[in-house]
Amino acid sequence: MIITHDYHVSVTGTDPKSGTLRAPVDGLPELQVASPPEFGGPEGVWSPEHLFVASVAACLMTTFRSMAANSGVEVVEYQDHSTGRLSQDESGLYSMDLITLRPTVTIASESKVDRAERLLEKAEKVCLIGRSISSETALEATVLQVEHAGR
Repeated sequence: MIITHDYHVSVTGTDPKSGTLRAPVDGLPELQVASPPEFGGPEGVWSPEHLFVASVAACLMTTFRSMAANSGVEVVEYQDHSTGRLSQDESGLYSMDLITLRPTVTIASESKVDRAERLLEKAEKVCLIGRSISSETALEATVLQVEHAGR
């Protein structure tokens, strides 16, 4: 049996370079979106480019944390500082060609550092967003044991 889930969003243009994103079916808060400043959009507003990178980073986090919980790896802290590279090809078209994920994970037990590293690699491979895009992804993960995290 195939299982499916639908996610509904709507966007309303408020001016030529911005709009409001909504998910009324799910009751999520509105989000202002716009072209990034380098393409004439306003400063301080989420762009589709930011949301694209954020979706890959958030998927890795939620996938890893779920796998870690199921594997008995206690995650004390998870931070990721990801980057998406937007490139223009010879024909003038843009694409996000590389997303670099840089999670730093602090875990409670030193004996599970190797396990956490393997889980991060596996999470990157099975993350549904990462698997759904054509961009290359690179994982540059760091796993720390809590006693050594502040050193």
